[in-house]
Amino acid sequence: MIVADREAGGVDGHVGWTASSYKAGPVCGFRNDGCIPSADDHPTMEWTNDWMLHVRMVVAVGSLAVVAAALAGVLFVAFSWLAALAARNGYLPGGLTGVAGAGATIVLVVAIVVIEGRYGDSLVLRSVDAREPSPEEFPDLHRLVNRVARQADLPVPTVLVAETTAPRAFTTGCTRNGATLVVSTGLLDVLDGDELSAVVAHELAHVKNRDVAVMMAMSLPLVVAQTLMDWASSGWEDPNHESSSVGGIVGAVIFAVAGLFWVVGRVMFRLLSRYRELAADRGAVAITGSPAALASALSTLDEAATEIPTTDARTSASIAAFSIVPPEPVEAESREPLMLGPEGDRAPYLYRETQPLREIAARILRTHPDTDDRIARLQSLQRSL
Repeated sequence: MIVADREAGGVDGHVGWTASSYKAGPVCGFRNDGCIPSADDHPTMEWTNDWMLHVRMVVAVGSLAVVAAALAGVLFVAFSWLAALAARNGYLPGGLTGVAGAGATIVLVVAIVVIEGRYGDSLVLRSVDAREPSPEEFPDLHRLVNRVARQADLPVPTVLVAETTAPRAFTTGCTRNGATLVVSTGLLDVLDGDELSAVVAHELAHVKNRDVAVMMAMSLPLVVAQTLMDWASSGWEDPNHESSSVGGIVGAVIFAVAGLFWVVGRVMFRLLSRYRELAADRGAVAITGSPAALASALSTLDEAATEIPTTDARTSASIAAFSIVPPEPVEAESREPLMLGPEGDRAPYLYRETQPLREIAARILRTHPDTDDRIARLQSLQRSL
C-alpha cells in the first residue's frame, strides 16, 4: 500500500500533511472550534468539464432504459401468471389476466420510481443515522464547507453528521441546490484541516459533475431485481410453503432472469462508479489546488477502513458506491475463509479452487478504483505542479 509521508503536528491528536511543493494552511481539529485554512491558501478554481464522464453517464442512462424495459417485461410475465392463477381459482375474469398483469407492472414500476425519486435520499440517510448539527456545534466544519462551496461555485449543501467511528463521507441529492453532504465523526477525528478540505471538495465535485443523480437512478434496477429474487426464493426457504410444480418452475425462471439483470445492473453501476471517483479526484484538485492533501486523506481513510467495527462495516457496505473510499481495502478480498469442521481446519467446499474466479468477480464489481492507484495519480500530479 502507498502511504503518504506524514508527521505529528495537528491539533487534538490530528496529524499534518507535509509536502515541499504544497503550501499548507493551518492544521485544525474539527470536533471543536479552532482555526480553519484560509481561502488565500488555495488558488482560484480552474474547472474543466470531464466529457468522458458525461459520455459514460449518457451511455449508463441508455443502458438503464434497456435494463428497465427488460425488467418490466419480467414483471409483466410474473404478474400475468399470478393473474392467471387468480382467474383459475375464480377471483378474476379470465379475459382480464393480460390487463391485470400490465396494470400491476405499471403500478409497481411507477411506485418504485416515485419512492426512489422522492424518498431515495431519506432512505440512504436513514441507513447511516445522520443528523443536521447546528453551526454552533460544528463551527469549523460549517465554515469549511461554506468556503469550499464558494471555491467550487456551488450552493452550500446541507451538512449532516453521523455519529460513528467509521470514517465516512458521501453526497446525495439529484440537483445542485438539493445536495446533502454527510460526514461522520470518525472522519472528523482522523483528518486534519487540509485533508478535510480535500474530501469536501471531492464530494462537491460529484455535485458539480451531476453524477450523484445518475448513480441513484442506476440503483433502481438493482432494487427491483433484488425484490424479485427475494420473492421468487421465499417459497424455497419456507418448508411449509405449498406450491404447484408450475409455480416452482415460474419462480425459478423469474429468479434466474432477475439474477441476470441484477448482475448486469451491478456491473454497469460499478463501472460508472469507479470512473466518477477518478473524475471527482481531479475535480477536488481543481477546487483546492492541492493533489497532496487529497492523496493524504485517501491514505488516511484507506488505513482507517481496516479498523471499522463489524456493525459499522455492514452499514458502510450499504452506501459503498457513494463513499469516497470503499468500506474495506482491496486486500480484504484475499482474507482467509472461516474454517469449518470439528477441528476448525477445513475450508469451505471448493473455496480454494474458486478463489481466482471470486477475485476476478470482486474486482469487476468493486465500487472504487484501487486506492493506491488514486494516490499514485495524485502524487504524480503534485510532482508536476
